[in-house]
Amino acid sequence: MIKKLQNIKLRRTCSSAFTLIELLVVISIILIASSVIFIGGSGGAGAALSSSQRIVSGVAQGARGQAILKNSKARLIIYTDAAANEDDEKKLRFFGIVYEDNETPAPNDYKAATQGTYLPEGIYFNEQLSKDWSNSNTMKLNYPRKTAQTVGTGDEFYYYEFNSNGTMVTEFANSWLALQAGTLKPNTSGTLEVFFDEEENEGLKAALIFRKVGTTTLVKNPEDI
Repeated sequence: MIKKLQNIKLRRTCSSAFTLIELLVVISIILIASSVIFIGGSGGAGAALSSSQRIVSGVAQGARGQAILKNSKARLIIYTDAAANEDDEKKLRFFGIVYEDNETPAPNDYKAATQGTYLPEGIYFNEQLSKDWSNSNTMKLNYPRKTAQTVGTGDEFYYYEFNSNGTMVTEFANSWLALQAGTLKPNTSGTLEVFFDEEENEGLKAALIFRKVGTTTLVKNPEDI
């Protein structure tokens, strides 16, 4: 009788426990929330850079969790539309998550998983420093629309992609995502561009390494980037 009661209790405990996916999503939310708190309580470009690294790490884990949860490809996306000058606050500092919708018959349909999040002011994605990653990885879509949409119209985004099992879609062993302090201003043709060449911003850079297995490593030493 005692053994039977123990078995019933064990089954109830297992059924009420968090799944791995739920834990991944919760951890990602905590990381993003703690980053927002950190931004509010600290000053300076160094603090903003550290917060940005933690925000992107949380978004990356959220994208990986969505891939596993939905059993489909998911992408971490970065706004890069050069033509939309009215959205200058988004350029290279607005991050989001989309996943491939397996419920529609059309291929390459995606849904937004989040509303998106901004990096702190003055910190941007640096595609030139992002090693073993191709800036041909772009997609156009209306984000954050949560209904299924076929990629090809809307704003342009860079992306990093996760397979349905949580691994990275990459031909390399690792993919780097670099962040750096910069200045958004018009270039010689009048198009808004982020410039990283100011001397005071040279050492203000950090990165994340996305391992092919899906894990993420933070790189804080600018000399390693």
